[in-house]
Amino acid sequence: MAVLLAVAVALAFADSSIVVLALPELYGEFDTSIVGVSWVITAYNVAITVAALAVLLTARRVRPVVLLGAGLAVFAAASLVCGLVNSLPLLLGARAVQGVGAAGLLAGALAALAALAGDRSRGVSTWLLAATVGAAVGPALGGVLTELLSWRAVFLVQAPAAVLALISCSRPAVRRAPPDAPGASLRGTLTANGGFVLVFAALVGALFLAVLLVVVVWGFTPALGALVVSALPAGALAARFVRCPPVLGAVGGATLLAGGLIGLAFLPDASGRWAAPALAACGIGLGLIGAVLGPASLPHGAPAVTAGTATVAARHFGFVLGLVIVAPLLAADLESATREATRAGVASILDARIPVTTKIPLALDLRDAIEGTPRGHVPDLAQPFAENGADDDPALRATQTQLQSALAEPLTRGFRPSFVVSAILGALAVVPALLVARRTGDAVARTPTGTQTGVVAVGVAMAAIAAFVAVEIGQGARDFGEREYVAPCTAGPVQYPGDGLDPALQRIVLSGLNGAACELGAGREELVLSLVPRAGFDDVQWDQDTLEQALEAGFLRSIDDGEDRGSLNSIVATVLRGIVRVAPIDWLLDRVDLPFD
Repeated sequence: MAVLLAVAVALAFADSSIVVLALPELYGEFDTSIVGVSWVITAYNVAITVAALAVLLTARRVRPVVLLGAGLAVFAAASLVCGLVNSLPLLLGARAVQGVGAAGLLAGALAALAALAGDRSRGVSTWLLAATVGAAVGPALGGVLTELLSWRAVFLVQAPAAVLALISCSRPAVRRAPPDAPGASLRGTLTANGGFVLVFAALVGALFLAVLLVVVVWGFTPALGALVVSALPAGALAARFVRCPPVLGAVGGATLLAGGLIGLAFLPDASGRWAAPALAACGIGLGLIGAVLGPASLPHGAPAVTAGTATVAARHFGFVLGLVIVAPLLAADLESATREATRAGVASILDARIPVTTKIPLALDLRDAIEGTPRGHVPDLAQPFAENGADDDPALRATQTQLQSALAEPLTRGFRPSFVVSAILGALAVVPALLVARRTGDAVARTPTGTQTGVVAVGVAMAAIAAFVAVEIGQGARDFGEREYVAPCTAGPVQYPGDGLDPALQRIVLSGLNGAACELGAGREELVLSLVPRAGFDDVQWDQDTLEQALEAGFLRSIDDGEDRGSLNSIVATVLRGIVRVAPIDWLLDRVDLPFD
């Protein structure tokens, strides 16, 4: 019975880490925003926080079996509804109900596990172990279910687990477990729970942000994304075997948590080989600081239901706080990052070694693909490239690979401010953790064996995360995602390599773009993207006069560049300039059906 109940506790605690791998699918299916999809997690955690506060008011009057039974029933029913809904508002409503059930489940389970074990300490240990194991298997479970089945499976799997756990309510020991004794105080747990608020707020960066980055931006499958993100709970599990003084656990835990998040902020490449070690550092930091805060949040003499409910509320309020801070910031940053990705994509196409007759249509197709993709996603480039002949053109396929990287890099950089904010929250957790550690003293250091090994291990881990961030900076992380663009007014003659008609046309067209962009005060990428108003680039307001001005400036720049390169002698260049200046461009444009007013 205890095992079934522990599984339900693990799922309720791990819900956010399980569901986070389904967010990319939800993001696309419901065509929502970063803030909108974040509410799938926020609604659950807000409901747990509010419901937990209500449980605190009734814990001395309601038996744990009532809280547990009602919580399991509501959690199971709401999980089933979450897996069957077809709209985001309904999903958010069901998630809130699921959170209410989880609050009752987690509050009643602590006393129930103690009753089943016949010992409060063993019950608390089982409850905390279930939370840790849930966090460890959560990302992998969520990723596998999402990839093999769908996002609905991450909710549907929780319902039968909660139903089976209801059997534990029939055990006499659980039914006899009394309500908390009146008059008990939680003042001694406030500092520890305040630390958990900051720790779990920081974890939003390590879970929510990391999953969106790995799966949505980098295009990893949910299972592969789960493998990368599972480095965090793996680190947390490894930290359970480290014995060190509480003060070192507090400082080392906060340092590693914040350092791992800084490592995620300054990735030098869109690769799991950099993200996984940073997430592992976050996990080790979580395990170390949790070992300091956990016992203080559930002290030996505290009432089980009340103390457990208070720490549940603190942890989930931390998730809410982190999401409220980070989600709007990320959404705003991704708006500008998407624009930058569009610009970088067009620059890559203009610089690519592909026929000039392909470049402009491909750039406009890219614009359409990005505009039709939810903010923060890297668009699927297969269709626009296939439509322009990539299946039969190796050079075009190579351009597609380069372009995918050009789009992902600025979007990855767009996550940087949010990761930094999360790191600050994690670093602030050192204050309450140190206060708790100072009260604990050196008792933890004296009793376990292997403490010296633990001190060395924590020291090595702290040095390793500092070295890791330094290596990232050395590998160009500071400038990752930035691109130098051609300055059309100061650029020299275009030196596109090769002989023949197409290289000659490339030089003419690119020189013309530089000339037109300089004349109109825009970059050449913005000039291309502003050709159609719905692109979202309004650097140039097009009309017939503007087009005439751009064409004349473009022709003249092509002639000047040709003369500078030696492709045209000075006499021919002079004649061509005269023709351009007197050519009836406005007369020709009057007879063309322009897409401008």
